[in-house]
Amino acid sequence: MRKYLLSALMLCATTAMVAQPQGGFGGFGGFQQEVKLETSQKWEDVNYAGDDQAYHTCDIYLPKVEKAAYPVVIHIYGSAWFSNNSKRMADLGTIVKALLDAGYAVVCPNHRSSMDAQWPAQLHDIKAVVRFVRGEAAKYKFDTSFIATSGFSSGGHLSSVTATTSGQKTATVGTVNIDLEGQIGNYTNQSSAVNAACDWSGPIDLTNMDCGDHMQMGANSPEDMLLKSKLSEEPDKYRSLSATTYVDKNDPPIIIFHGEKDNVVPCCQGKEFFETLTAAGVKTEATFVPEGGHGMGMYAEENLQKMVNFLNAARGPKSRVVEDGGTGPFKAVMKEEASLSEHTIFVPQDLSAFNAKKRLPVLVWGNGACTNSPWEHYKFLNEIASYGYIVVATGFIPMDEQPFRGPMSRTEQQIESIDWVIAQNADPNSPYYKKIDVENICVAGMSCGGLQTLFNCADPRIKTLMICNSGLFNQENAGSAVGGMPMPPKSKLNEIHSSIIYILGGEKDIAYGNGMDDFHRISHVPACAANFPVGHGGTYREAHGGEFSVVALAWLNWQLKGDKNAAKMFQGKASELSKRKDWTLEKNALLDLMK
Repeated sequence: MRKYLLSALMLCATTAMVAQPQGGFGGFGGFQQEVKLETSQKWEDVNYAGDDQAYHTCDIYLPKVEKAAYPVVIHIYGSAWFSNNSKRMADLGTIVKALLDAGYAVVCPNHRSSMDAQWPAQLHDIKAVVRFVRGEAAKYKFDTSFIATSGFSSGGHLSSVTATTSGQKTATVGTVNIDLEGQIGNYTNQSSAVNAACDWSGPIDLTNMDCGDHMQMGANSPEDMLLKSKLSEEPDKYRSLSATTYVDKNDPPIIIFHGEKDNVVPCCQGKEFFETLTAAGVKTEATFVPEGGHGMGMYAEENLQKMVNFLNAARGPKSRVVEDGGTGPFKAVMKEEASLSEHTIFVPQDLSAFNAKKRLPVLVWGNGACTNSPWEHYKFLNEIASYGYIVVATGFIPMDEQPFRGPMSRTEQQIESIDWVIAQNADPNSPYYKKIDVENICVAGMSCGGLQTLFNCADPRIKTLMICNSGLFNQENAGSAVGGMPMPPKSKLNEIHSSIIYILGGEKDIAYGNGMDDFHRISHVPACAANFPVGHGGTYREAHGGEFSVVALAWLNWQLKGDKNAAKMFQGKASELSKRKDWTLEKNALLDLMK
């Protein structure tokens, strides 16, 4: 008969003080020594739900080494779901410390207990934490391209269910219809999906807690208390509580740690979870510690490093094929490169067509609103890459349609992009070795990204510039600029040493005045201004980048590949662009003199 109760957990907690003096049993106050973590910043008692409840608060820790943004792990304390305020005892000296040392931001949340609310309220709380991380990314320096959950005991359960229900709003489990998302917090429009999970000694299949030996005391188990039920009476409720119920091939990677001598949550729970994940094709690893108990003997340096290595592997490099690779002859892929953080690469999938005689010209891109992700422009950039270019965009790779909420990009990232392509082309160990045309580099950007481009315009490695929906502010309208944007003076235009095109959205574009004023001031280098009446947003998010990609490709093909047919789009009294529906073109005297 399966009956493991709080008294059993408390008995184990008494001995856990010896087993992990810096980490804690997970959720039982008074048994842990105070842990001092090395951080660059820390916030305590941050409410993630927008209410005044202590059980909806979290503590946030950032690594000691300062960066613009950090990947995130949400680590959940264990308490058999009985505690609603144990975030300060969430394995701080072991799991949390290891994560911080490895460069992860860690969020330790409280959640409602079984005394506060029945299941799935606890899941709703953790999903709200995930959405909060996305919604408040800029404030807390979260890199939302990677969010993982982790937890010990009942926290391991919540971590695992969050992962196996990732991207799923509702489910029907036999007779039970369950809301897997909830409506907690101010960021219900954000995704609660996670990229990985860690399960430390968690109960996973709540219909099978008798799968191995464990302490048995009392008439009601913690899961009985959570569900206000009995397994024999309502088995579907216990299935709805089980992470194994929701496992499918689309689940994120999950790593499992369980002690063979765990007498609270039997080790067969971890083994069943591992087998279920493996059978479904989910990436998983498991460590079953021969002498490990429920927390005791589990946090050896070797295991903590396994966790970090697993999360690091799950982080990427990520890649995504956009719109079937684009319409060009070289089907493209959007990807990360481990050697260039905070950037996204768009490049032909098959590099075998490129060599020392046929190289990839370069487009370096800065995003609108100084966003540190090309999430608004990826279709446009992917289309360009499919015509035989390597595109290096500022910021984190967009793996979904959600707006990026992290910190603003840095102007220096464009220079980092140029440095990187040159280094890759010269590196015999790089897949890009002698395949990049480093003599033909265009630096470009939209809106704030255009300002970043103009800030960097004097770099002698630049062959041409492309300023999209942008232009330098003057003294009269500088006050309308968004805070954080680079604000070079109009005199910066004198430092331009290459050809330049402005691609604007017509008079309804808020950057139209600034961009056209720039263009009219430029007489020392070939310059033109193309307008298409769509406003400031351009056509970047349309299929294959819309009209803007057509004009941008023509400019790049002319300026970087020497394509004379592409030059006809801009040169001559009757340029092809001037004949294209709704487009207008202005150019200075030097443009038609270009060969």
